[in-house]
Amino acid sequence: MKKIWKKENKKKRTGSHGIITVFLTLMMVPVVAISSVMVDVARLNLYSSQAVMAADTYGDAVLSEFDNLLKELYGLFSVTQNKEGLEAVNKLADTVGYSFNPVGDGKALSGFMPYKDADVKISYEKVDGASLSNNNVLMTQISDFMKYRIVEQVMDENGILSSLGEFETVDDDMDAIKKRKEISEKSQKAMEDIQDYYDTLKAIAAYPDYLDGLERRFVAYSDKLEAVVKSEEYEKYTYYLEHQEEIEAALEMFDSEEEDTDTESSSSEDDPEDAEKVADMADLYDKYKDFDVDEYLDDLEIELLVYENPLTDPKGEPINFDNAGEAISALRVQTVMLDNTLKTLKEQVRELKEHLVDCSDDIRVGIEAEIKDLEDILKLSDQFQEVYDLIEPTNQDKLKNERNKSDLAYEVGELKDVREKILSGEIEAGTDRTWKSKVWGQWYDFRDDKGEFYQELQKFCEGGASGKGDKDAGDKKIDEAKKAQEKAEEELNKPEQTEARNIPEGIAAQLKSGGATGDVPGFSDYFSGGLSLKNLSAGGEHALDKFLVTSYDFGMFSSRVTGVKSPKKNSLETNMTEEKKDSKEDISLTGYEMSPDINYLYGAELEYLLGGYNNSVSNLNKSRNIICGVRETMNFAASYAITEINEAICAVADTAATAVAATGVGAAVAPLVRISVSGALRLAFASIETAADWMELKERDKVTFMKTEMEDLNGIDGIASLLHIDIPESSEDKFGLTYEDYMFVLLCIFTDSNTLTSRTANLITLNMNQAKHKGGEWSSLDFKMQDTVTAVKATCKVKADFVVLPDNFAEMFYSGTSTESQIERLENHYFGYSVIRGY
Repeated sequence: MKKIWKKENKKKRTGSHGIITVFLTLMMVPVVAISSVMVDVARLNLYSSQAVMAADTYGDAVLSEFDNLLKELYGLFSVTQNKEGLEAVNKLADTVGYSFNPVGDGKALSGFMPYKDADVKISYEKVDGASLSNNNVLMTQISDFMKYRIVEQVMDENGILSSLGEFETVDDDMDAIKKRKEISEKSQKAMEDIQDYYDTLKAIAAYPDYLDGLERRFVAYSDKLEAVVKSEEYEKYTYYLEHQEEIEAALEMFDSEEEDTDTESSSSEDDPEDAEKVADMADLYDKYKDFDVDEYLDDLEIELLVYENPLTDPKGEPINFDNAGEAISALRVQTVMLDNTLKTLKEQVRELKEHLVDCSDDIRVGIEAEIKDLEDILKLSDQFQEVYDLIEPTNQDKLKNERNKSDLAYEVGELKDVREKILSGEIEAGTDRTWKSKVWGQWYDFRDDKGEFYQELQKFCEGGASGKGDKDAGDKKIDEAKKAQEKAEEELNKPEQTEARNIPEGIAAQLKSGGATGDVPGFSDYFSGGLSLKNLSAGGEHALDKFLVTSYDFGMFSSRVTGVKSPKKNSLETNMTEEKKDSKEDISLTGYEMSPDINYLYGAELEYLLGGYNNSVSNLNKSRNIICGVRETMNFAASYAITEINEAICAVADTAATAVAATGVGAAVAPLVRISVSGALRLAFASIETAADWMELKERDKVTFMKTEMEDLNGIDGIASLLHIDIPESSEDKFGLTYEDYMFVLLCIFTDSNTLTSRTANLITLNMNQAKHKGGEWSSLDFKMQDTVTAVKATCKVKADFVVLPDNFAEMFYSGTSTESQIERLENHYFGYSVIRGY
């Protein structure tokens, strides 16, 4: 019975064990599978997070390798095109990929790093269309560059464009224009104050670099002292100090001319001990016969002082220990001045807005657009004070500077003691010791908290009848008028004298757009084309969309009047203010003097924007002809507007008509004579005055646009001779335009936005290559606009070995998430994350 019971009991236990095993098997398989999936998903999330950071970092790193010359000359940004820069960009990929495995050598990692074994590939590519050869991109960068540079230019130049054809509203707009002028003047003061503030802030921002430079000098001096102690010469020097008597005795013995070598040899052979002593002394002699201790010490001291002196009196530009406190104090004063200026400007803007309510639409809209950028500047007003408060007194950089100065002086003093010990031989040769800097260099860098504002600030930094019958009287007057006209036109059509270069065919073929073709129309063609105030006004209104680019061009490129003398303040302003002092320097918006070494088409760049010819003389001719065509149109109108001129022309025409009528046979044609003579005289008058205007414009002087009085005239002698009347001296009290003003308006009228931007790109290309070759000869383009890169797509590809999760399941996991458009499944089991970054 017992055996049976045991057998049955054993069966029961055996059956129970089987049930548990099956149960565990059924449960563990899904548990392990689900756990593995969760692990894979978690790892995938970790990969994506790291890939996001890596791609983003690499994109920004690539953009940091920008073309510095392009930025310095034209304020534009593009990834560098030089070989060294591109190599640095490629090396950055390895640096960024290092974030996946900080050790990088297969060693065990500390901390949680589940993606250390991931296969990572990081790359970048140019974004389609992200190039300065794309007019939209170039326009955007120019707009960013000009945002805070054109407050005064916009207000004055826009006044020119909007006022030419709107004189009927001038009375209604006077108050608004007056307020605008006040804002213009105060804006100039604000920009000057901001520039002064920025210059000081820029110097303060250089302080950390100054400290780094001192640190490098200190370390270099320390390393030099260490190298001296370990040098063979110093070992020889210290040995000399310890065995000076023996060495001097050896030198004296072997240098003595009275030494009896035969006796010495005999003595050496007789006494081996003496021979050994002589040999030792001979060794000392050989070692020190050419060693001059005094010369060694003098040279060593001079060499060490070369390292020490710059640390004893640590100079630096633009900031150093001595002027850092002064700079901070100056910033405080400039902050107060700037705050007062901006408060006044805010009040003026408020008053202007009140006047704009009753202003005409174009003036109102134009001024509102002008003060929009101004208001952007005013929004930053509080931050100027905040920056100063962070520097001083919050973080007390003045006190930190004094501590840095004293700390450095103390540590340099220690190195001086080391130097003295070395020179006296107190330090044992070959000593393995160093003299390194202690912790010093305390400083608060305001850019840590106000870096974005500082960047915005950086962007901130433009006769009577004879009574006798004469049937030829009309012809005579017409001939006289034509001769006067021809003489004036001959003066206008004189060949251009210029040293401006032409664009060679080989270079032109590599530029973005081709040159203009065909003959250059004469100025009479533009005059007969019917240019009028209405045309100019309409053109000015439509030119507003090109205003930023045109203002940029005028701040960067030269013209035929560049270097003649400084331009007067803008036309509206010159009617009420004094002219600037004469100067032959024309400085670009980025602070570079325009010259043939930088400006390839120096003396004809703005004209190239208007004409587009590869030949500079053709461009100069075209600009001259258009301007003279406009002036001749206006002067022709002035022959009616100026009462004295109109009366004189009518009198001469009447006299000629009367003389013809007095013959008896010419009475019928007298009215035609009057019209013909009047027309010829007016045309001659217009030509004479235009030639005189052109001479004024070439001298960078302004010419009254709408001449309504005798004092407005410039061609005094020619008109007096033609009409036999007295002409008073010209006056400059009226609204007038300079040569550059005309060029500005004509670019807005005759050049469409796309063409203007393309030609601007061509000039930048030429000038970049000119600057790279430092004004030397060159025949091919090293810098090309089509090779510029303004935005990159950075991609981080990660290959992960999943436990159980198939790739298609991983792809399904990402579908429907916010990263679906950024993370994609790639070939060979890679998952890639891409991010686009641009300037």
